[in-house]
Amino acid sequence: MALSVLKKILFYCNVPVAILAILDSAKIHEAYRVTFFKKLTLGFRMFMNNARIPTATSFKLHLAMALKILETPPDEQGDVIECGTWKGGCAANLSLVCRMVGRTLIVYDSFAGLPEGSPGDREAMHYEKGAYRGTLKEVKSNIARYGAIEHCKFVEGWFE
Repeated sequence: MALSVLKKILFYCNVPVAILAILDSAKIHEAYRVTFFKKLTLGFRMFMNNARIPTATSFKLHLAMALKILETPPDEQGDVIECGTWKGGCAANLSLVCRMVGRTLIVYDSFAGLPEGSPGDREAMHYEKGAYRGTLKEVKSNIARYGAIEHCKFVEGWFE
């Protein structure tokens, strides 16, 4: 009992350290005016979103992706793309960063889950057809509640 409580305490104490360690970069473009407080706020929101919305990736990975977006100069053309979103957890987090930098997040997904595995697909044995399904309505609802849906576009369908 005491060990599990200690593990939880250490886990939560690690959150601000991870946020500051990952987002501590001199390469973040100065035009975005990302202050110490903005870094902490973004990181804690991402952490909370990962707790609220199922995602197959950690908030630390989301922070690393956020860092790359924040390091991209504002005059460099382009959008941010997510291929496959499940319930929209990562998209909610990336949409927050897109709002900070004035970019659009384009979310590509079938919104029907994973397809049936094809012959030779080594990963197909680890999931069933339809796994990781989040409906478009569900994803939009999660992003509207926890992210910045005004910075998102959705493309429904299959892609290679």
